[in-house]
Amino acid sequence: MARFINPRPAFRPNSKLFFFRSGTNTQLVTYKDQFETTGLENTHPVLTDSAGVVPNIFFSGSAKLVLQDENSVQYGEYDPISGEAELGNFTLWEVTITYDINDIVEGSDGEFYKSLSNGNIGNDPVTTPTAWEQIRFIGVWNTNITYSIGDVVQSTLGNLWKALTATAGNDPETDDGTNWAVAISELSSDISSPTNLISGRNYVSTATASHVVPAVSGGAPIKITWLDGTVMTLTSASNMSVTTNIKTTDTTWVFEDFISTLTLVDTGT
Repeated sequence: MARFINPRPAFRPNSKLFFFRSGTNTQLVTYKDQFETTGLENTHPVLTDSAGVVPNIFFSGSAKLVLQDENSVQYGEYDPISGEAELGNFTLWEVTITYDINDIVEGSDGEFYKSLSNGNIGNDPVTTPTAWEQIRFIGVWNTNITYSIGDVVQSTLGNLWKALTATAGNDPETDDGTNWAVAISELSSDISSPTNLISGRNYVSTATASHVVPAVSGGAPIKITWLDGTVMTLTSASNMSVTTNIKTTDTTWVFEDFISTLTLVDTGT
């Protein structure tokens, strides 16, 4: 929590101190205590006594200070003052602010960054990875948002999905695999009972298989690597059910001679 840093050696008697957000004319609320306790706000303006002494003044972030004498005549303006970090509110990074470890800011690129040390001042988070760590947050998928490639969202069903394209309006739960891929790897069930292979994913088997014949087709492929190094590429639609010893005449892919204990491990896209 910042405390007011006096930019002048002395104030005039009965001065009026007006505090605003740095670079604006928006009033900044100041407090009498370092915890910014509700009910302990200073008056606006803050008044000095007859000797020019100010009361306790606490606030977060940078401020603009306008000074008026007892006759309301301005005799000073300073912007910015304080130079202390505004904690916990994800404000834009400011070159004049000293940040502490774990403080979070928004960079000029619109991304969020966490400070890696105390006394962090003058280090642009966008260009200084030694001073800042880029962090991301998982939001709930929203049809009104255009997501960037690599963005991860949670669906209303609680599943996590990764954007494969810059897309909006494509519900990941109903998407055909063109725009979204599952973001967290999972173990499929034993092949002796039905399981789903999701389009666009990679799987590794726990055993060798014989006579596995993939067919070539369009769409996002599923790749299975057997223990003997054989790679099988499936081009089925998403969520096609696979069972033991399945044989199919489906034109997109063919399975033959699965062993009953086969388990597939999803290793991602």
